[in-house]
Amino acid sequence: MAVRDAGTKKCVRPLIDNTVERPAAPVVVSAGWALYKKGGYGSIFGNPVETRDEIQSEILKLKQCGAGIIKVMASGMVSLKEPGKVTAGGFNREELLFIVHAAASCGLGVMAHANGEHAIINAAEAGVRSIEHGFFMSKRALEVMEKKSTFWVPTVGALKRAAVSGTVSKETRDFVDGLIRSHLEMILYAHGISVPLAIGTDCVLPDPEYGKKYDAELSYFEHAGIPRQDVVKIACEVGATLLGI
Repeated sequence: MAVRDAGTKKCVRPLIDNTVERPAAPVVVSAGWALYKKGGYGSIFGNPVETRDEIQSEILKLKQCGAGIIKVMASGMVSLKEPGKVTAGGFNREELLFIVHAAASCGLGVMAHANGEHAIINAAEAGVRSIEHGFFMSKRALEVMEKKSTFWVPTVGALKRAAVSGTVSKETRDFVDGLIRSHLEMILYAHGISVPLAIGTDCVLPDPEYGKKYDAELSYFEHAGIPRQDVVKIACEVGATLLGI
């Protein structure tokens, strides 16, 4: 068993030492905490960086703490107040290139929170290992990802769960329903052109309903039109490849 952990702001749990043998214990590939651009989106997930020295220093800290991957915020989030927009935030292409290079010098890949075609393409062209979420995905972005062998973790259920909050307007819920339909269409297109897909829930743990949310994510892939046997392969074999196993 193996799991990828996108980390928490203060990395409240020490990163698991995978060199210690424990019967039936899962391999954990953890980001520790995320990097976000000062003044932008991501303060609830990680530490702000701005200069190249700050970026390099933070990546070295993460490596020393046992991180198995670097998490970056390459865009804002899907706005639940202004349907159709992504909130402000994210690193530009040159900054992402530097982050990917700095991480690679420590033997680490980069997972990028990215929404919107521009942010997704920037992250893929910079050489990130995976795009997380990828809402407002486009065929053009997926074609870039296919050329760069960039993984996509669509986290469909995360947006659906956010949209059913009591504070979200009916207009926004209707918009999200349409966005999810488009997202599923892009998942099927990605599968058709061999973009490597992987399963992720975007759950904050501990979560007593994690299992149900994981199963729901598998169901979304099937609803997109991907055969069950291919979904299982995505969850197992492709997931293992994404984790470097």
